[in-house]
Amino acid sequence: MRACQNDKQRIASLSTDERFNLVEHLINQDRFHEAKQVVDRELDSQPDNGRLWELKGMIHHLLEEFRQSVAAIERASLLIPLSPASRVMLGLGYARIGKQVLSRDLLTSLLESGDLSIDWRLQIASALDALGYPDLAVHGCRGAIEQDPLSAQAYYDMAYYTGRCQRPPHVTESLIRKAIDLGPDRAQFRIGLAALLIETDRAWDAYQAVRNLTHAQIDNLNCQCCLTRISDLYDAAGDYRRSVLCRERMLILESKRSETDCG
Repeated sequence: MRACQNDKQRIASLSTDERFNLVEHLINQDRFHEAKQVVDRELDSQPDNGRLWELKGMIHHLLEEFRQSVAAIERASLLIPLSPASRVMLGLGYARIGKQVLSRDLLTSLLESGDLSIDWRLQIASALDALGYPDLAVHGCRGAIEQDPLSAQAYYDMAYYTGRCQRPPHVTESLIRKAIDLGPDRAQFRIGLAALLIETDRAWDAYQAVRNLTHAQIDNLNCQCCLTRISDLYDAAGDYRRSVLCRERMLILESKRSETDCG
């Protein structure tokens, strides 16, 4: 109780800018509940502070409390121009509370903004695909690539959405290979390429895509389906060492899942 009282007194002694900095510091450290407490206390005395409402909405979003997030950000929008991050969170939040059309319209309009980061563009693309608009997701990835032509993730994500749009497999393949060129150490890109090649009856080419995965890369895989897929490729190619590594990793993941279920 004394520590809590001391914290309140310490925060009360800070300037407004220092309090905002404190909240942002807590958010950056994933201490969302503490950040929310600070913001709520400030709103008690500053109920018309748009920046506080915006921060409150962003914190609720990070806590996956989407209705509260949308309500707070909408209130902030009546008081201040919203930041790019909060506008994206608002669009994502609309999708989570069942306002799909509103979400699509807002997120699509945001793609035309020049002040979005690559990560936000890719998050918007993912949300649009989840809403059933892979063509708009492709558009989002294209914007990310225009902003950063060296973004391997943007090429890989674009490949996925291109496949969802029923484009020819060679188009998807070329995009994945571009992602691999830009991110040669990203095991997931190689596994994605292997999956595509398996679908087009090119098992040997699929093995070539993953034949150089290291022990460490396999140990960092957390997808049972991916491990099963490449383990089968290794078996067929006689690469039994990597096949055993995949099966050992699957056993570890299964054991962890069992422990979680029992916990």
